Amino acid sequence: MFLTKGFLATILLVVVFVSISLALPYDDDPSSLAAEPDEGNKRVGRILLPANFAVKKKKFTIGKLGVTTFFGAWRNCIAEGKGLATIDTREEQQYLEAMLESTDAFYWIAATNLGNPRFSLTWITTDLPVRTTPFDLRLTGPTCIALKYNGLWTKNNCFSTTTFYPYLCEAYY
Repeated sequence: MFLTKGFLATILLVVVFVSISLALPYDDDPSSLAAEPDEGNKRVGRILLPANFAVKKKKFTIGKLGVTTFFGAWRNCIAEGKGLATIDTREEQQYLEAMLESTDAFYWIAATNLGNPRFSLTWITTDLPVRTTPFDLRLTGPTCIALKYNGLWTKNNCFSTTTFYPYLCEAYY
């Protein structure tokens, strides 16, 4: 039986990919765990920290690039050098309500339940769970959240090409 060049190339590729995958670290690799045993080695969401990540002040702004869809808002905040807004505390919620009280609009924020089989919300910008969800928000399907000027969180179709809202960005300084 003669081996063809194509067959040999396929075998070589498989060997290379298997070798590379065996060399990569895996999730339970002890070298990737936290050094402190009392930290519980909890997984944290992925987040791209700013260069001065030790400074923890957050500044909210209304997006500069006009009204858009949920994913457009996410991209636009990144283009502005910011992230789509996350609301981590009741104080931040109250601040945004005061900031938006003179407008009669909805604003995209980073809360969504896309990809979550239990429909619980996560922040799309950090992949961390939303801890500030209003008690009356009933999620029964894929949803992206917009914040109304009065502080009400509203459910929206993430993939709608006809739902255009302004958006809120956040930056750390």
